Formats: sequence, C-alpha cells, structure tokens
Amino acid sequence: MSQFRDSFLNKDEAGGKLAADELLARVKEYLKDLNLEVENTDVVVRAYANVRGLGKACVKNDLMKPTADLGLFANGFTGRHPLFDFVDVGVGKERADHKIRELFLFHINSLQCKHVLLGVSHDSGYVPFLERFVADDAVQHRVTLLDGYQVSAAIRNLGFKKIVSFPSVFARAWTPITQNGNHQVQSPTPAPVSRATKRQYRSSAVDPSRLGPVMKNEQGQRIDKPLNVNDGIVNAIQTKNLCMWLFLKGYCAGCERNHAHPPLSKPEYDALWSVARRGKCYQHRKAKGCNDPSCIYGHSS
Repeated sequence: MSQFRDSFLNKDEAGGKLAADELLARVKEYLKDLNLEVENTDVVVRAYANVRGLGKACVKNDLMKPTADLGLFANGFTGRHPLFDFVDVGVGKERADHKIRELFLFHINSLQCKHVLLGVSHDSGYVPFLERFVADDAVQHRVTLLDGYQVSAAIRNLGFKKIVSFPSVFARAWTPITQNGNHQVQSPTPAPVSRATKRQYRSSAVDPSRLGPVMKNEQGQRIDKPLNVNDGIVNAIQTKNLCMWLFLKGYCAGCERNHAHPPLSKPEYDALWSVARRGKCYQHRKAKGCNDPSCIYGHSS
C-alpha cells in the first residue's frame, strides 16, 4: 500500500479531498516534466483496497487515530474529482491485484492514454506481470512506476526507466502494518525523476489539408471522412509506432514515438489515420463539438 500522509488520513472526508487535490497537482506537474500536454488531458485515478480491513489495521498499528475513518477518507477522495475513485474491493488481496492488472492492460492498449503511473512498485509479486513490458519501448516510455514509499529490489532491477515519488502526497518514511503491532520504519532514498528532452519535428512532405474539410451529418454533428484502407497496411503501420502528429499533420512538439520513417504513401497515410481515429476526439467526448479541420481523432458516436 502507498501510505497517504497521516495529515490526510486523520481528516476523514476533508483529508480525502485534500489528498485528491494534491495528487492531481503533482501528477500534472510530472506530466509537464515529460513534455506532455496537460490542459486538455483527463487524469484518471483508481485506488483499490479492502477499506474496512485496512482501516482497522491502520488504527491498530497507530497509522491513523482511533477516531479516524478510512471509509470517509475514501469517500472524500472519490467525490473530489469526477475521474478519481477509491474502490473498496472487500477481503482478499487478489481482488485488488486482478483489477490493477486488467486496468493497466486496458489503458496501455488505448491510443488515447498518454501515460500510466503505476503504484505497485513495493510489491515484488508484480514482477512476472511487469517484466513482459520492459523490452517493449512503445510501452516503456508511457509507464512510470510510482514510488509510494519503497521500490522493491526485484521491481527496480526490471529496468523501468521512469520512477517518481510524490512526498507531499505519500509518506516517505513508511511503517509496515504488522499483526503484532511492532513497527519497522524504513526511509528509502527518493528516486530521481526522469526529465525528457523536448525536441520538435517538422515535415514539409506532409499535406495536412488532406485531413479536412470538416464534414457534418443532417443533424449538424461532425462525422469522419470516409477512408478506403487495406487491413494488411493497417497491421503493418501499427508495428512501426509512428508519431501520428508528425506523419498526419506534419508537426510534432515532442514525443517518444518513431519519427524516423520515409514519407507515407496515400494508402499508408489513410491506414495511420484510421488507427488514430480509434482514439476519440477530446472535444467530441466532452460533447463540445470539434471544428478543427486538422483533427486526426475519431468523431463517430
């Protein structure tokens, strides 16, 4: 468990709200360090625990005051932001583990997901699950391990390049929960934050006017321009991890995707565009309407 600071835990619902605000601020700050666009990006947070059992254990081991209520803390955390959830999974560690693994796979396979911060680095039981992704550069650059209090040696040795700690959110000196009430305090050295070097890319060979014009149906709703794509070309283009912004729009403000590729043929361009459309346009998802003729994402309902 990544232990929230006791200054949050002991304030019940108000503490949950404060913890959610501080976590959101630190995550956005970190994403800026990675040169990711933040203002129009949703931050989704899922925390899983046996709330009743964990609350009792925290009180028993003097991590929370007897009058504090972890359930109220979870309510405050969940209610503070629309995409924040502190989920009570009931008894059984495997319940939380199963949800964490499935949610990680869901987001890492989503074109709309820009980055994943994963808070399981204390648990060496995740090594068999995580090691499959270490050699995949397309996944590696989109994953940061969250050092909630201590990264296990087995997970650190996997070789993930990005590890970050948020000491204003999580306690840096962790007191493990024990059945007999004995405490063993560990004060790990905070891991350095990897800072990306921003490099911009331009291509005069790309004609972004192909993306327009904006098309709408009889109800005035935006629809996507028809494409004639070959499944074989689509499958081949997906393996190249191409930067969609550079090869579809001619400009990239900086990312870790593949920019070293010859200009695309028309069939390749449409294939890459069809892949990009699997991710829904942010404005469209928010029902704000998208009138950007160079938007590369999908607008279908």
